[in-house]
Amino acid sequence: MDRNEAYPRLFSPYTLAGKTLKNRIVHASISPHFGAEGGIKDGQIHYYANRAKGGAAMVVTEPLVIAPHQGHHRVIAWNDSMLDGLQRWADSVEREDCRLLGQIQDSGRGRHVPGRNPSAVGASFLPDDLSWTMPHALSNSEVHAFIDSAAQSAARLKRCGFSGVEISAGHGHMFHQFLSPRSNEREDEFGGDLGGRTRLLVLISQAIRAAAGSDFILGIKLPGTDGMTDSITPALAGQIASHLVANVSVDYISYAMGTHSRTLEMHIPDGGYPRLPYLSLIRELRKATPGVPVMALGRVTDPAEAEGILADGEIELVALGRALIADPTWPQKAQAGLARDIRYCVSCNTCWKVIISHKQIVCDNNPRVSMADEVNFVPTPATQKKRVVIVGAGIAGLEAAWTAAQRGHEVIVLGASGEVGGKTRLQAQLPISEALSSVYDYQYPVAQKAGARFELGRPADVASILALKPDEVILATGSTMTWPVCLPRSLRDQGIVPDLREAMADLIGMKERQRGTAVIYDMDHGDGVYAAAELLRDLFDRVVLLTPREHIAEETALSTRQRVYRRFFERQIEFKVLVEPRWSDSFENEGKLEYVHIYTGAVEAIDDVAFFAYATPRAPNDQMATPLREAGLKVHLIGDCKVARTVLEATAEGHAVGTTI
Repeated sequence: MDRNEAYPRLFSPYTLAGKTLKNRIVHASISPHFGAEGGIKDGQIHYYANRAKGGAAMVVTEPLVIAPHQGHHRVIAWNDSMLDGLQRWADSVEREDCRLLGQIQDSGRGRHVPGRNPSAVGASFLPDDLSWTMPHALSNSEVHAFIDSAAQSAARLKRCGFSGVEISAGHGHMFHQFLSPRSNEREDEFGGDLGGRTRLLVLISQAIRAAAGSDFILGIKLPGTDGMTDSITPALAGQIASHLVANVSVDYISYAMGTHSRTLEMHIPDGGYPRLPYLSLIRELRKATPGVPVMALGRVTDPAEAEGILADGEIELVALGRALIADPTWPQKAQAGLARDIRYCVSCNTCWKVIISHKQIVCDNNPRVSMADEVNFVPTPATQKKRVVIVGAGIAGLEAAWTAAQRGHEVIVLGASGEVGGKTRLQAQLPISEALSSVYDYQYPVAQKAGARFELGRPADVASILALKPDEVILATGSTMTWPVCLPRSLRDQGIVPDLREAMADLIGMKERQRGTAVIYDMDHGDGVYAAAELLRDLFDRVVLLTPREHIAEETALSTRQRVYRRFFERQIEFKVLVEPRWSDSFENEGKLEYVHIYTGAVEAIDDVAFFAYATPRAPNDQMATPLREAGLKVHLIGDCKVARTVLEATAEGHAVGTTI
């Protein structure tokens, strides 16, 4: 299909500051977090170069160190210490006909990992809303020194071959802190009215223009709304944008939502948000800056969505962040009319969860992120072709199947269910979880195309596996939730209380409202539990979670945890912490479930319980491993069959064994 037939606007060129962009696709700033001690790492170069090779027209880096107070854990641009690395970085991207922009940002008082930051700076002596870090309030002279350092950093980036910079003034970071009346109580030239609060942003933009020239792209990311009282509303955001462009020549504007507080979840909308959640607001905000290109940002995952954003001409550019983490060749495939082959983002925020913990970036749906051969990866052909039997057609088994089959092995996949996807498929049918289907929707057709043979609806045992005469066996048979120790084992033997996954399999698709209360005993704290609670709320009069921990959702990303709490309170899904259920005859006789405080022993009860299930740590279903090994076979355990964890480990381990077997 000709590119102009499917996505004519998306793949039309555009010009910024005299520099041509081959299409309208921009990789939004992401921090792959390779660290910069000793210089720029190869993995970091690979990450950005791969997005350029995959077809993005412009790439924005992670925040760079543009002032001495920012430390040395990121790439340094304020002096010449990393000059060679900066030049190598720029060359690796720009030679792919892709513009590279360095991001200028300062976290200020913001911190979203445990603990407080003793070296934080900010607009005023006001604590960070999340960590309660108290910053040093920058003096007037320190602000001016910061402006000069940022401008010189931009000039250095230009000399190294960068095409421009993006100032990140959203997300609750320092520029945002100066812009918001909630976090800026200054009475000098950088506080007070709108002109004072925007002065830092105006002066730093003017200084960059003066230092780097008009042929250097200057983009600015502004807050669109941060959702906080007495802070930045859409109306104020429009005033800020209008004031800015009246004083600075800006090449594009994008808008970020949320701030470094209880609205951080807005910054990186997950499956609990609709697709394109901020599009209508962005279109409204662009009225404040007529004639200035605007870039759309926020859960754009599909080429058709991107084309629709551009269709009416009101928005000029589309920023993709997580979508290009999942598949750097998203633009390349879309342009070739192969959108069906894109490995889509599942909006899980695993990438964000990992990088804010200062670990290298990973992706649930891209096991090769930032590897040198990530773009259009093809597994190395096997030197010895084998018959490989994979037991389990969940996402771990499917990942192993397509990679092993592409290497030339004869691959036979045995699946107990008539459909692929395993427990991930079950979760994808729950509320706010549909995007998970993208994992197996990619794996299955690729495996079939590679020649893997699927025998679905066929539970496997040792004899049936041996009958296939495999050279090696991969067990991807998943896991089973363990029985809660606080409940009598007799209930398990009677089958009175199911585990949550068994229960959901029976309830999915049910439309009729159910009377009474649904209760979940939560010892899992993963996304699936809270998606199940949402389904139960659709069906039952009342839903209550019980957990022995101090909080709920502790295994999820902070942004996801905020969304869970918000939706629970909005939907009146209750949770009780530091408690365990206690079985008594009153449950079977009266529908009354007792629960006990784990420290005080105080007993309370929930009346009219019509549903009760548990979500607990899972035991691997690895029972066939020993007899298969005793039969002389080499056996590999992957995913939950090895150790029960998450989608990330399932795809990573499936990929690893498939590419090495």
